[in-house]
Amino acid sequence: MPKGTKIISWGLHKMDLNVLDQSSKMTPLLVKLYDSQKLHGLAKDEKPLARAELTTAVTELLEMELSPRESELVADVLIGLMRQAERDLRAAMAERLSIMDNVPLRLILQMANDDIDVAGSILSKSVILSDLDLIYIIKSKGADHWKSIAKRESMSDQIINILVDTGESGTVLNLAQNKKITLTEYAVDVMVDMAQDDEVLAKPLLQREEMTADIAKRLYQNVGQALKAYIVKAYDLDIDGSIGSMVDDVIQEFTDAIDDHENIMPTKPMMNAAQRYKDKGLLTIKMMLGSLRRGQISGFVAQFAQYTGMKTETVISILMQNSGQGLAVACRAFEIQKADFMSIFLLTNRIRNNGKMVDLADMTKAMNYFTRIDTNVAKDIIKHSIDQTLNDE
Repeated sequence: MPKGTKIISWGLHKMDLNVLDQSSKMTPLLVKLYDSQKLHGLAKDEKPLARAELTTAVTELLEMELSPRESELVADVLIGLMRQAERDLRAAMAERLSIMDNVPLRLILQMANDDIDVAGSILSKSVILSDLDLIYIIKSKGADHWKSIAKRESMSDQIINILVDTGESGTVLNLAQNKKITLTEYAVDVMVDMAQDDEVLAKPLLQREEMTADIAKRLYQNVGQALKAYIVKAYDLDIDGSIGSMVDDVIQEFTDAIDDHENIMPTKPMMNAAQRYKDKGLLTIKMMLGSLRRGQISGFVAQFAQYTGMKTETVISILMQNSGQGLAVACRAFEIQKADFMSIFLLTNRIRNNGKMVDLADMTKAMNYFTRIDTNVAKDIIKHSIDQTLNDE
């Protein structure tokens, strides 16, 4: 090696400082950075003072005016450091670098694709990330990364729409709570549909400037009394006017006593609403259970009929069975989980027993039948039932 050559070993990487100008202010900082890294040892034991020194050295380095060649060298060094460091050090570094606007993109991308403890601050704050970078991360990562991106103070319409299309409740809630952005019409439309079965989402959504009286009306029929009162007051709605006709079906579900299966036959608007949820991919078991927990039996019948493809009369018939056999077959055929099957069975008990307590023997029979029946057999039974119904028509 030529005399006078300055070499720093960085793990498996050797850095030749002779590539720098002799007057470069970067050299002593790189040496300081190396010494701090060596002091910290990149060990698992926490050493707050060493970590603070290392973080400060990196920040000072990035705040300098660097030539393109120096910037590339810095990126190489810091990416090597981040790959070796333990998580708490990477997280501390990411938090500091997330608010800087001159960090090498390669380093930001390295941290943005890290574990969420490290990536979170970068995804939610860094202005270095472009739309293409964010799209790649959304497509390649999961819900934790999406939720962090949804907190950004600045987002393009494209990113907002892509995040909404994930359908992930936490991500969409973060968007609804993010007052720094303006939601697109498409995003609002999708979020309102999701909020009809999620009051946690409905509340911040109703408080946004993008909301209109017409949109509020869509939410009114599916929220609790507290939010209903808020909607009426905030949007100056006339309950006795147009919105009254829209919620007649819902009110009917709560006020009518259920004496026989005719009283739970869903109306055409209920069926249309269920079809719309299905078309948008929002007709889920969670949503249907929400309807049952609010006591909206007719709405559930409409939703379950659309979900399974069975006629409403068939759905009502299987719900009326004390044994739960028909419901077990349907749930098995559509791979509904056992816990959800039991929730449906228990929440629909009032239409079988006129409000009486669930019979323990019936519940045991239903559970045993669900456990015993084969999924493929259940699918054949449901398919035959649907085919027979079509032939009869």
